[in-house]
Amino acid sequence: MAVTNAPFNTLEFPYRKCFVTARPFGKLASKYIAYYYFHHATDPEYQEKYTYYPNYQHALTIYRNSAIVLTPESSIVTPSATAQLHIIYAINLEKSVTVQLRGKFDKIGVVFHPLGINHFINAPLQAILQDQISVFDAFGTEFEEQLQKVYQEETIVQKTALLDAFFERQFVPFEVPGLQKAVQEIIHTNGTIKVAALAESLGINRKTLLRQFQKHLCCTIEAYKKSVRFRNTLNYAQQNREHLNLTDVALYNLYYDQSHFNHEFRSITQITPATLLSKISTLGSEELYWTQET
Repeated sequence: MAVTNAPFNTLEFPYRKCFVTARPFGKLASKYIAYYYFHHATDPEYQEKYTYYPNYQHALTIYRNSAIVLTPESSIVTPSATAQLHIIYAINLEKSVTVQLRGKFDKIGVVFHPLGINHFINAPLQAILQDQISVFDAFGTEFEEQLQKVYQEETIVQKTALLDAFFERQFVPFEVPGLQKAVQEIIHTNGTIKVAALAESLGINRKTLLRQFQKHLCCTIEAYKKSVRFRNTLNYAQQNREHLNLTDVALYNLYYDQSHFNHEFRSITQITPATLLSKISTLGSEELYWTQET
């Protein structure tokens, strides 16, 4: 569902559940943030289990009034009597992650363009995160205060404007030209460019480039490349799902052959491309996918 001016809490969904995506309005926020999403359920008996997949776009997830158990492979979200906010930053490049929602929840997501988060923090990302899925407190109490205002607003438009305003105030310049060009080239080549060729084309020492990826993206170049191709493959398959041909999908996304395509998908999802692409669903109006579990 796209942006709406209807009050958020009056939207009618099964089990009083709502999932809405919204793009930033502000020019600066739009440059670094792909979209926000708002996801909640008000039924105390609500139960949902889903799997989401690697993405080279990193995301902040905020839960209100929830208790969360995090592991590298899963999270379990249950209601909590406290009004505490849980703010989590996720870098998910290499594996599927399962989420279990049990009862009421109220979640906000901020999905960044590549290197987007780096324009809002005062230290390298590697110095801020403890793990690839980690509690995130780099924005301090000001962010929590702004989030409380976001939760109090009734429309998606108002919520989006408040988030935009915070990130515009939080903006700091971030310039690592070699890294930024490397990310652009990886995306442009759908993750197929070799690391040595990438470093040479940019006039950067290979080891320097590897260190920059670890410092500012918390990953290896190979993991980033693999995630780009996997995600772009999902995008292409969803856009062409009515006439889906797996051979065409593999060729379009520059896999060597069908065997390479199958192997790479299995290494990420533990299932074949045919199985995954038959089960996957698109959420909201952005390139956001999951599979629901029974």
